[in-house]
Amino acid sequence: MDETIKVLGKRATQKEQVRKRLLQEGLILFSTLGLEKTTVADIVLKSEVARGTFYNYFPDTQSLFDALIEELNLSVKSAIQQTRKESDNVYDYLYGTFKNYFDLIGTPEMIHFHILNQAHIRQSSYQSDIIKTIVKNLNRDLKSDLKIKSFTEKYEFLLLSFMLVGAPPELFLATHTSDINFSSDQLATFLAKLFHKVLME
Repeated sequence: MDETIKVLGKRATQKEQVRKRLLQEGLILFSTLGLEKTTVADIVLKSEVARGTFYNYFPDTQSLFDALIEELNLSVKSAIQQTRKESDNVYDYLYGTFKNYFDLIGTPEMIHFHILNQAHIRQSSYQSDIIKTIVKNLNRDLKSDLKIKSFTEKYEFLLLSFMLVGAPPELFLATHTSDINFSSDQLATFLAKLFHKVLME
């Protein structure tokens, strides 16, 4: 019985390692070629797995891309939850959330990934259950826990939640496709000041 558990555990570990390798190599290719120009053949060649193995994990490159976005969104969600626990006021909550996001996507590889795949990232993200959960949690925080008094209508809090989720990626793309370079701290500070003013006036 113990031997069977060991074998199953080893198999599960190997499967997870293969999936991780496919995601890592997919990210590299999407960051250099873009989703539209990346093929399954490219990914299996870089990952050193059989084509059939790829299809055991993903039906196509779009599914692998969506899985990458889900992992990114999960990291964002975790960072937001941690920041919420550690923040004593609205400004710190906003700044910490934005800073964590910009740090997460601020590596050279992630910058190229976002620039090359803008439309696909938007589409994948807004269909993501994780993003829907983030919006729902922000909506709850704005209405109750953070004691925002600037808005009274329920729909206003929902729209604000969408703005808080949508503004950072758009600002990130706008600055990284221009000749102006901003640090994660500068971008986070700007957005935190902007939304803090809107929320607390």
